[in-house]
Amino acid sequence: MKNIILFILLFSIKGYSQNISKIRIDSLITAIENNNQDMGSVSVFKNGEEVYKRTFGDINISALKITPNLKYNIGSVSKMITATLVFKLVDEKKITLNDKLSSFFPEIPNSDNITIKNLLEHTSGLQNFIIKDSNNHWLKKQASQKEIIDEIIKQGYAFQPGEKVLYSNSAYYLLAKIIEKKYNSSYSAALEKTIIKPLKLQNFASFHNHNYNNIAPSYLYEDGWKKTDDFYFENVIGVGDIASTMYDTNLFISQLFTGKIISKASLKAMTPTDGDFFGRGLINTSFGGNILYGHHGDTYGSHSIVLYDPNNRIAISLVLNGERLSKDDFVYYLLNCIYKNKRSLSERQINSTEAGLYTGTYNSSELPIKLKLSYEGKFLKAEVIGDSPFVLDKIGENKFEYFASGIIIEFNPSEKKMLLKQRGQKYQFTKDQ
Repeated sequence: MKNIILFILLFSIKGYSQNISKIRIDSLITAIENNNQDMGSVSVFKNGEEVYKRTFGDINISALKITPNLKYNIGSVSKMITATLVFKLVDEKKITLNDKLSSFFPEIPNSDNITIKNLLEHTSGLQNFIIKDSNNHWLKKQASQKEIIDEIIKQGYAFQPGEKVLYSNSAYYLLAKIIEKKYNSSYSAALEKTIIKPLKLQNFASFHNHNYNNIAPSYLYEDGWKKTDDFYFENVIGVGDIASTMYDTNLFISQLFTGKIISKASLKAMTPTDGDFFGRGLINTSFGGNILYGHHGDTYGSHSIVLYDPNNRIAISLVLNGERLSKDDFVYYLLNCIYKNKRSLSERQINSTEAGLYTGTYNSSELPIKLKLSYEGKFLKAEVIGDSPFVLDKIGENKFEYFASGIIIEFNPSEKKMLLKQRGQKYQFTKDQ
């Protein structure tokens, strides 16, 4: 499959120009579709207008009848929306970034020291309520708010605020509840009033919205596509519950960056600064010398990414509700179709001898995770134990990157060590014996 896509890229990419070639993108997606690799939807905007759209995949599945308003779960892209609502509250002077969590949830451990800003930028030290006692599927069934808050309290904090960066679903769950408190309404009603109606988003909804319907189900591939259970999305409101068309997610992020939702000062505060990966609700991605901002999301069955390039005014939204070729590979190829990238596929790959130097399980005293490195399809893959694997590209001797998350990994095979760098943060790992 990768070789087919490489062939398409080599013979179709002429480099980036002001015009985005629909033919190049179509060739890519047709190859993916014909090889039954993915199903989903993609939209590309240029200067605020949609220049490419396509819904693709196995349309013989009756539940996937394509309609213009077919929505998809966009997972943690919802966090970008939650952060925007927080900054709306800042602009309205209803909160400040320095307000303490204890003003809203005094029962949360260390809440006297955790600020709104910490929650937004994943520096609060709070952890991940999605996983409960090593069970990362407990939220497929409805849970009460009390059960979730109790789990956040039970997990406590991993470090003092500002000391480190740790992606925190718990932080964004609490932010969504703070939004409800300050607007004195449900999260869905606040979203409807402040974003959906003003931007005229026709197919964009949180869980309790009247428009939360006609959503494509998720599939896994096991000798054919089979429907899979996903979150009970009320459990992750503001964290990963929003469903949307790719047109509407592009419309949202385009208008976010053109000042239609929050103030310039708030957008600047939301955006990652140089050397950072996480901002306060936005991530930073670099490709071919172009800087893009947005967010990515994964549920149990859907995989999405939304990006915006402010210099070229390009917005890209992709969602897969059936994934064999990973969304990260898909996005890499898609960006190749839009921007110039001279690195061939073979330059990103390794052989089995090289793989033997890197594969194994790694631990860090600085992060509460285990990282498993494996070799598959000529690529090195990394996986936080209990999460989805992601593909690493070789970019130098003993050096790899995961471009979508700004991760650089440098190996020292002789000492069985690995240094993981992510937008200014550095974490040392040691390989298990």
